[in-house]
Amino acid sequence: MPVKKPTIKLIFIWLSVLTLTVLLIQNFIGETYFIPSSSMENELMAGDFIWVNKFVYGPRFPQTLLSIPFTKNRMPFSENKPSYLTWLELPYFRLPGIEKIKRNDVLVFNFPDEDGPPVDKKSNFVKRCIGLPGDTIEITGKTVMVNKIAVASPPHAKYSYEVYSTHDTLAALLYNMFHVTEGGMVSSDNKYIFLLTAAEADSVSKMSNILLVKQISQQYATNDMFPGGKFAHWNKDNYGPVIIPQKGKTIRLNIDSIDFYSRIITHYEKHKMDIRNDSIFIDGAYASTYTFKMNYYFVMGDNRDNSDDSRFWGFVPEDHIIGKASFILCSLKQSLSKLKWGGINWKRSFTSVR
Repeated sequence: MPVKKPTIKLIFIWLSVLTLTVLLIQNFIGETYFIPSSSMENELMAGDFIWVNKFVYGPRFPQTLLSIPFTKNRMPFSENKPSYLTWLELPYFRLPGIEKIKRNDVLVFNFPDEDGPPVDKKSNFVKRCIGLPGDTIEITGKTVMVNKIAVASPPHAKYSYEVYSTHDTLAALLYNMFHVTEGGMVSSDNKYIFLLTAAEADSVSKMSNILLVKQISQQYATNDMFPGGKFAHWNKDNYGPVIIPQKGKTIRLNIDSIDFYSRIITHYEKHKMDIRNDSIFIDGAYASTYTFKMNYYFVMGDNRDNSDDSRFWGFVPEDHIIGKASFILCSLKQSLSKLKWGGINWKRSFTSVR
């Protein structure tokens, strides 16, 4: 029996079905994401390819419909030309999930503090959920307090340590021993600063060529903390208290608290807001209260002293949530100089995200 060659029409049909199937899986089941930075070390390392479960919290429908698939929002061979059009956008809609977001879940989300692109085309971030809607978050001396109860740091959380040594090759030694890639010598008297876990810091302190290991705590205020304004005396180690907005909850608005909520009102929930003579007007009407339309979350990186997170830019709206980081598919090795990727780190491949 003769075998017919597939026609161009048949090939096109099969390619269309395959493309549609992949798009459905990516949008409603899950997708692979690459970790380029160290903000979640040591739980997630730069070079990890993670599987993000989009089904667990309820799949989010695409909002930007006119988009070229598989382009990561940028035209091929272009650094800044978008591969989508904003002529046709749908309102936010999410199907029911099989579970709710919990504290300590590792979330993948669209970066809230990015203006310009539609929500589903903003950059992707991954952080650990520290606070849920309605929670009160406070950080005192690096210790996270949730509703006035101290919360233990993740086992692999990293902090900054001063290390004094008798040797000038400590950076290479720690890279070989613990794969420490962040930090190095900061003065000619063999003073180093490294980002280490508590277990790593303890091991380093017991080494024969180490004089002192001391955790660094930030005492002075910085001007880059959320929400700024009268709260500019906060820093990344001493922060809050902050109450996380909750859907349906009504809060009082005044000139002292508006810094917390102005971006929520104007950017995330799409109202027009004006301040006139210390009075707040929303959509042209005087407003002494506001009721939130969405739930919000407070996130932090496990690499606590090198993470761009809620301490710096605020809350994550529920419509920005993509899914839950579930497991590591594979991991690439990174050189000490961070200039190139090596082979596969098989010990990290096919492991779950905790």
